[in-house]
Amino acid sequence: MKNVVLCGVLGSLLLFTTASAPYAPAAVHMTMATLHAAALTAPTGSGDTDDAPYLLLSVLGPGADTASLHLPSTGHLSIHLDEALGAGPLVDLSLQPGDSVRLLVSVLEGKQVRLSDETQAAASSTRTLGQHPSDRVTALAAVLAPVTQQDAHWIGSAALLITNENGAIYWRGLDCIATCKVLNPPAGTDLAPGAKPVAGVVELTGGGGTYHLQLQGTRAS
Repeated sequence: MKNVVLCGVLGSLLLFTTASAPYAPAAVHMTMATLHAAALTAPTGSGDTDDAPYLLLSVLGPGADTASLHLPSTGHLSIHLDEALGAGPLVDLSLQPGDSVRLLVSVLEGKQVRLSDETQAAASSTRTLGQHPSDRVTALAAVLAPVTQQDAHWIGSAALLITNENGAIYWRGLDCIATCKVLNPPAGTDLAPGAKPVAGVVELTGGGGTYHLQLQGTRAS
C-alpha cells in the first residue's frame, strides 16, 4: 500500500512539473527582402537624380513591450530609378504561446539626415499602433511632422501582426496605413522552423514616388 501511495504521489508531482514547465519562446526573424524604386520622389533640386530612403520601425508587444528602430541605424540608403536594394534585417522577435506583436513600418526619404528627429518619430509612432485604424493616419502624420516638414517625403506606412498560437507562428496581418496598397499578402500557413520565408509585398506611393517593399518572416526556432 505504501508503494502504491508513493507511486501516486510521484506521478502527480511529475504531471504537475510537466504541466507547469515553461514553453520555449519562438524566435522570429523579420527582414526587408527588397526595396524597389519604380518611380523616384519629387526632386528637391536640379541635381536631385536619386532618392535617400530610410525605414522607421515601431514594435508593440508582446504585451505592453515597445521598441523602435531607425534603419539604417546611422543614416539613409541610396537608391536610383528602377533600382532594387537587397535584403536587410528588420527585427528579431521572441513570442511565447498566446503572444502577439504588431509592427509598423514607415518608409521616408530625404537627403538631409536628422537622426535625432527621425529616431524620435519612430519611437512616437509606436503609440499609433494601439489606436483605432480610422485614427492612425492623422496620428501618424502628427508624429512624423518634425521630419516631413523639413523637406522629407513620407512614402508610406504599413502594419503587420505576428502571433504565436499554441506554439505555431502566424503572420496574420499586413495592412496599409498611408499611401499604401497590398500587392501580395502573407501566406496563411504557419512559419515553421526550417520552412521557406513567408513574404508580403506593399506598394507605397507618397511624395511622388512609387516603391515596392517586400517583407519576409522566418522562424528561427
